[in-house]
Amino acid sequence: MIFSQNYIEKVKSIVKPVNYFETLARDGFLNEYINDLFFDIYINDINFQKEITLLQIEYSNEPIEEINKEYLNAHSDKLSNFIETNDKCRN
Repeated sequence: MIFSQNYIEKVKSIVKPVNYFETLARDGFLNEYINDLFFDIYINDINFQKEITLLQIEYSNEPIEEINKEYLNAHSDKLSNFIETNDKCRN
């Protein structure tokens, strides 16, 4: 059977290889897996850390405590800077 080029392109856009980390994130085990087997790489490799964090944000079905803490810390820092800037403007 011969398939049209449009059909082949459509199938390619839908069917993608399974990423093991994505599957673990969906199932809620990625954080535990990284801590058990890739902790040193995760701590020392910023790019790997970003990749895992993005996968957790995109695919996880449950909140990730570490990511929530990072967001809260970032918001807290921004609010602190905002308050300090406002205090300086008032004086």
